Amino acid sequence: MQALQAETARLTMARQLGALAGAMALGAAVILAATLAGRGPSSPSADIPDDQVVARLSSGPMTQFAGLAPLLTANRAHPDDLAAAMAAASSLIDAGRKAGNSRLVGAALGVLRPFLAVDPAPETLRLAAEARQYQHDFNGALTLLDTAIAADPSLVDAVLMRSTIHLVQGDLTAAAADCARLRAARPDIAFLCQSTALTMTATAPQVYARLAGLTATSGLLAPGLVTWAQSLMGEIALLQGKPDLGEKNLKAVLAANPDALRERMMLADLLLGQNRAGEVTPLLQSAPPVDGVLIRRALAARASGDTEAAAQAEAEVAARVKQNLALGLNAHAREDAMYFLWLANKPAQALERAKANWALQHEFDDARLMIAAAAAAGQPTEALPVLAWMKEQQIVVPSLTLPASVRAVAP
Repeated sequence: MQALQAETARLTMARQLGALAGAMALGAAVILAATLAGRGPSSPSADIPDDQVVARLSSGPMTQFAGLAPLLTANRAHPDDLAAAMAAASSLIDAGRKAGNSRLVGAALGVLRPFLAVDPAPETLRLAAEARQYQHDFNGALTLLDTAIAADPSLVDAVLMRSTIHLVQGDLTAAAADCARLRAARPDIAFLCQSTALTMTATAPQVYARLAGLTATSGLLAPGLVTWAQSLMGEIALLQGKPDLGEKNLKAVLAANPDALRERMMLADLLLGQNRAGEVTPLLQSAPPVDGVLIRRALAARASGDTEAAAQAEAEVAARVKQNLALGLNAHAREDAMYFLWLANKPAQALERAKANWALQHEFDDARLMIAAAAAAGQPTEALPVLAWMKEQQIVVPSLTLPASVRAVAP
């Protein structure tokens, strides 16, 4: 049982490090690239009749998840065994994250549900919070984490996860406070956590210099933390308007961890913004076909003149967006807004979905998307809440250029 719990903790810590490394990811290059690639007639999938089949999602056997079977079998055979449930749930979350499959993550909550009903252990609460976080139920995740940390303040990965969620929600002060709680137990993680919270502040250049010094000396950071530091350096460089440095650091992350999906999409955005669409298709070829990947594939195909590939990717995204709207789902509202703005040429719908997304999360790509959608829809005042957030959180990003219409209404 202790071995299973230890492995569960190892997996979740690794996942949370990756999540925090990408918590403040950029959307700037996507905006620029889509502005360039989206000129001309709108996508053929922009208007979809209700009875038209635009894409079929894969429903074949998920052989890549065969390793889950023994854990799920053990859980079913021993439904009262917490260790077996934790191992199964942790592996479901891990597999779901890697494949971009929210159903697997939802299944993890089902496995944990009996153990959450009566006096749940802090680690059980934390693992359930991780699943809630993936589903964009950030407030539900925070409630679980608050309870877990109150019961066991030594849960480093729970505190780290809470700081991640605060960052996603745009509360840099609360995120920094949680990072500070980690200093006694893990000063290395605490430093990188604090650095993450400072990527969009006036001190970001100094943070970059400290990170560069740490990564330049072998052995100062564990390998997993080195990639986190390099991801932060890549992000800071892009925010500071230094794309060459950003590309160098993002490629270093991908060389060490080819499964780093957020960094792969950040690099794709950068390449699209530099009119290097031909490099995007091979970059994303092996990436799981989540909405963000499909949108970038479509943008790259458009820019490269591959109309067939562009139409295929756009149709797939269109089907997913239509389903989200029909079911009233907002977990992928960001990607819905990107689709309407950059592919379907429907800025009014893009603004509505961007607003739904902004109600959930305040990462910088959400801010840029809101600003772009408000300007494109001819409703620049809708960007005012974003500008207020930036002022409140003291956001300083040299690479950000406001559209003229938004500048005109800015206080």
